[in-house]
Amino acid sequence: MKVLIIGPFPLPINGCSYANEILLRNFKKENLETKIIDTSTKSISSNQGTKFSIRKAFSFIHTYLKAGKVISSDVIYLTPGQTFFGIVKYAPFIFIAILFRKPYIIHLHGNYLGAEYKRLTGVKRKIFHYLISHAAAGIVLSKSLLKNFTGLLPDEKLHIVENFVSDSLLGLSRHEKNTDKIRIIYLSNLMREKGIIDLLDALLVLDKQAVDFKVVLAGVIEAEISEEVAAGIAKLGDKIEYVGTITGLTKKERLLEANVFVLPTYYKMEGQPISLLEGMATGNIILTTQHAGIPDIITDLNGFLIDGKSPVQIQAVLENINKNLGFYVNKFSKYNMEYTSSKFTEAKFTENILKVVRAV
Repeated sequence: MKVLIIGPFPLPINGCSYANEILLRNFKKENLETKIIDTSTKSISSNQGTKFSIRKAFSFIHTYLKAGKVISSDVIYLTPGQTFFGIVKYAPFIFIAILFRKPYIIHLHGNYLGAEYKRLTGVKRKIFHYLISHAAAGIVLSKSLLKNFTGLLPDEKLHIVENFVSDSLLGLSRHEKNTDKIRIIYLSNLMREKGIIDLLDALLVLDKQAVDFKVVLAGVIEAEISEEVAAGIAKLGDKIEYVGTITGLTKKERLLEANVFVLPTYYKMEGQPISLLEGMATGNIILTTQHAGIPDIITDLNGFLIDGKSPVQIQAVLENINKNLGFYVNKFSKYNMEYTSSKFTEAKFTENILKVVRAV
């Protein structure tokens, strides 16, 4: 069987591009003949896909020169955006797939597609519906995200495939966390809607309260807020370290050094962040939001769920953790490592995607 993956690949690194990279690697291990068309725009923004950009359109045109790969493939696996433009830019590939009767799968890595469809009217709505409704299957990350395909695909074509953690981060249940002070890691792109400014505001309050802590920020900074982020980092001095994009052994070491993983996201495109699973796999207390598909995998057994856009709640939870650090590390660390090792493996992710590929 010949499979074509059309979607973003690193760089930049985000949940979708990372998942595609892992899937490509594991498909090859399964001896599947797999080709790719990389649709990455090499930039990040909270407004990604919401506005038409001539510059991005021209940068994307070169991918259409590879559209012939659709004809020579048996199954097309797509990870498109969730906005009108995010779907339409995949239209040439979809039209070719329909013309040559090639089944295509749409794997949704977020929770905005349904809202976009409801928002659209007229011709745009019809185009959006056409491109999605002809898919052989739709995949979401968890049960609560199924609603995104309402009115677009019937239930019998929908599948749930949960995210995964890299094999290198699993099986660490014997690791002992340092409890000398709260050691926070934020591992995601530094975007306003990912809650980075809220986190910095909360940390500034903790700093004024003379709470001892260490923070590592890892990810690409959204251009629109770079000055704001830099100012917050400067105010916190040696209590905070920005390390940019980290991968492999460096990422593993940083996650293991931490004891609290914070991701206060309210990103409208959010689905189920892989970074949260990585935080749990390495035994961290989780502090995140009741947003998108997150409550499907994170409960009070894993840490703390708060509201988005709430620096006050972030500060209050971190203050509580600081006062009872040993207790919370003992409560959550080992459980989170065992929980991820049992549920969110590369093998399960690949196997479940392959079931859908073979079914169509």
